[in-house]
Amino acid sequence: MKRSHNITTARPWFSDADIDFIISKIPDILRGQLTMGKWVHAFEERMAGMAGTRYAVATNSCTAALEIALKSLGIGSGDEVLVPAQTFAATAAAVQNVGATPIFCDVCSYTLCLDPKDAIGRITQHTRAIILVHFAGLITPDLPEIEKLCRDYKLHLIEDAAHAQGAVKGKRPAGSIGIFGAFSYYATKILTTAGEGGGLATNDESLYKIAKSYQYRGQDLDVSEEEVFIHLGRNVRMMDFAAMCGVTQHDHLEEFIECRNKIADRYNTFIKSEMPECELQVCPTDTRHAFWKHVFILPQGKSRQQLKQLMYEKYKLPINWSYYPPVHLQPVFQKMYGTYQGMLPVSERICADCVNLPMNVVLTDEDVEYICEALLDCYKLCK
Repeated sequence: MKRSHNITTARPWFSDADIDFIISKIPDILRGQLTMGKWVHAFEERMAGMAGTRYAVATNSCTAALEIALKSLGIGSGDEVLVPAQTFAATAAAVQNVGATPIFCDVCSYTLCLDPKDAIGRITQHTRAIILVHFAGLITPDLPEIEKLCRDYKLHLIEDAAHAQGAVKGKRPAGSIGIFGAFSYYATKILTTAGEGGGLATNDESLYKIAKSYQYRGQDLDVSEEEVFIHLGRNVRMMDFAAMCGVTQHDHLEEFIECRNKIADRYNTFIKSEMPECELQVCPTDTRHAFWKHVFILPQGKSRQQLKQLMYEKYKLPINWSYYPPVHLQPVFQKMYGTYQGMLPVSERICADCVNLPMNVVLTDEDVEYICEALLDCYKLCK
């Protein structure tokens, strides 16, 4: 077995040409508009193109994008929003931060995404929206059932597409499916804006104008002469340098997705052959998975902590998992809502047994082979 370099679970990548270009433009940025300038506008155009939407709004995080989406829809105090338990805490925090209540739902064991059968039992007269998380980069095959729920109960569908830049179901890109789609450009994501960043996509012109106002702290953008504020906002703006980095990243989206899918195919083939008792996400043929992470589920009786320790001690290979504890068992939400162990059994099992293998575009064929062989060796030793 051999490896080409130090292997990490995630790694941003900028080509030498991109780095040279970015460095060449820094003087112009420093002498011009440091924030919300021409590069932010260009970045928003690229994001809208990726999402297949008419409009996009750049923000400094995906959390901010989700908050703007909720505020633009008028969701706040007294309202409820369904949130899957298998997600980052920020998904639920965004709901809480606008004054609404997150209602935690279970996920399907075969998709790791929201279970519509569980969600329907949690809808009340106060429910206003569903946040659908495209976990690990998968647009769930249960999407038709979730969209039907939204139609039947007159709910807004908001996509948390933090993991899903470049994911497509049929001809529908992530970000174009719901009334809003929120993206993350954090350092570990498929595309990054130099470490921190986010964005919001939509096809609704009236909602876009509201979201754009929130991008400017709630300012009335139709009144150019004065700083008149019509919404209560906060600073969610993106710096021009970050946006410029994001523009160069968008130029590589297709090659990034192709590379990640090739790595995932090799992982899947190996696991199905050598570790068939492990579970994989189900991805239909009409869906392009973005593979922000490659996830598999260990069978009961196998310790992932031991697997992690062995992988690092024997082979200096990192593995990790997303997320633990599940969001409803995070102490902050347990304190707020009295949520408890056993409340969402599928999410709790998945979060306790899932494993993420290294996934980034600098992995070579030799690296992937090294990871697979090391994984099997350590897996056999786990109890």
